[in-house]
Amino acid sequence: MKKIIILFGVPGSGKGTQAKFLAKKYNYQHISTGDLFRALENDPQAKPEEKKAIEVMKNGGLVPSWLVYRLVFRAIEEGVKDNGGVVLDGTIRTLEQARAFDEFLEKNNWKVDSLAVVLRLNDEEALARLTKRKICSKCGDIVTWDKKLEDVSRCQKCGGDLVVRTDDSPEAARKRLESQGNKVLEPILDYYRGSHRLVGINGNKTVQQISKKLVFILEHPNLWLLLRHIKKSIKFFKGGK
Repeated sequence: MKKIIILFGVPGSGKGTQAKFLAKKYNYQHISTGDLFRALENDPQAKPEEKKAIEVMKNGGLVPSWLVYRLVFRAIEEGVKDNGGVVLDGTIRTLEQARAFDEFLEKNNWKVDSLAVVLRLNDEEALARLTKRKICSKCGDIVTWDKKLEDVSRCQKCGGDLVVRTDDSPEAARKRLESQGNKVLEPILDYYRGSHRLVGINGNKTVQQISKKLVFILEHPNLWLLLRHIKKSIKFFKGGK
């Protein structure tokens, strides 16, 4: 198992759900910049420049890299020390950040022990998901939109009220996809693809199907690579691209 699992995906792709699943299954530390920023927003000791950066995020923009590094690098060090590994959820948003994270991992001899996974989803589907999903105001659990749950107003885990997040309003969601959508994400994925540390998974599958594939890849990486190579070879000889 890799110690550093880096999950990528456009907003609404389900990376948060999968990150929580993996963290629980392997007892890893789940590190979400969104969670870190929201905790900072409620911290009375937060500095003025930190509060200002949080307001940028709430309006659909990107938080400055210096704040990401300050919060996340410390969380990674604590997570590896206390839990043996971490699952990063939406922590890297630019190519510059990807390189800075690798410098940090290299310094700690963790780069070889890292793997990037992207849940692929087009921007149109992501927008639909974002504007329909809800979050528990009590425990923070995210409820992905499902027609069967359309009229549910209470969290099935703790009974808290289900609400639409401020940054999931249609206007804010569009701004988030402009700054965090596939067009912005692709250069970052190319960076990880270049170092052979990128795995792609179809984000349109069910939560359970994605979870099952993630576990297989993480626990049997060599077998997964072999099966992927065989699949590509079969497609090639059949005349596929």
